[in-house]
Amino acid sequence: MSSTRFFSAVVVMMLTLGSLSFSTARSVLAQSLPDGVPTGSVEAEVRSHEDGDKFSVTVGGKTETVLLISADAPEKGECFGDKASSRLKKLIPKGTTIYLEKDKDDRDGKVCLLRYVWLPREDGNARLIDERMVADGYSTFKSREGNTKYDSRLKKVEKKAKSEKRGLWKDCGGGHVEVTPKPKATEVPEVGEKGLPADIGATLETDGQSVTLQEAFFSYDYGYSTPKGGYVFLVMSVRIENVDDSDHGYEEARFKALNAETDAEYEYTFTLADQPLGSGELSPGEFVFGQVVLEVQDTPAPLLVQFDPSYLNGDDEVYWSVFR
Repeated sequence: MSSTRFFSAVVVMMLTLGSLSFSTARSVLAQSLPDGVPTGSVEAEVRSHEDGDKFSVTVGGKTETVLLISADAPEKGECFGDKASSRLKKLIPKGTTIYLEKDKDDRDGKVCLLRYVWLPREDGNARLIDERMVADGYSTFKSREGNTKYDSRLKKVEKKAKSEKRGLWKDCGGGHVEVTPKPKATEVPEVGEKGLPADIGATLETDGQSVTLQEAFFSYDYGYSTPKGGYVFLVMSVRIENVDDSDHGYEEARFKALNAETDAEYEYTFTLADQPLGSGELSPGEFVFGQVVLEVQDTPAPLLVQFDPSYLNGDDEVYWSVFR
């Protein structure tokens, strides 16, 4: 073989190997995204929350503020504003790894990155947070000129949320509604609120879950345990059902008891129940039942049993009354 032909063959081989390496690298990069996350999305970590559609992240070694492209949440001070903010915190808490997808515009004309936000899930079906906020009635759909990749999806879920009067559609009639405080005299609590707790056996609904406190009794000797001095066990039989189209977690630690006279809280949960409620996740239509055991002070004062689906002292918790 002549030196010229040999040199040409080497060049061709090097170019081919280079092409393969570049192709392989692109493949590896594409495969690095979790299942369901669109190609081109960039990984970020949630740092803090501002309201129901704006939050800060660490991305590419920098701190940026992200604005959801298609979910327009009420502002703080507007009807449902606080609930929208709490909902976004629950969906993507501080420290959560998310993926940001760009459409046409990089920013909103100010300082915020305009992005669709994706949250990976173990089942491979990544959740579009913009869509989740609109579907659950915590935001309205907002179309931004030129940034319309998921407009049809968002329009569809908003139509359903509106027809079923979810979230702000029920409480406010729409988005960005100014809050008009009600006179104190007209504020009457509903059954299941702290001011009007439900009776044992009642079923209360909160955050897409139907929760029934089927029975409750007190015991000084339950299973293999006895309470500490001055305390007694409160044993509760509980049934929880998922009644909407989203997955919801459950766990016995979301129950606690309150002294109705002093507001003292009793949160210690025993796992030695005959059939502990435990913890897990319920898909739409699924239910679970079991026991929750709390250690409460041995006094004749009436108790309130609280179920808080979000661990927050907000408007989502519901209450039952329990008497000795």
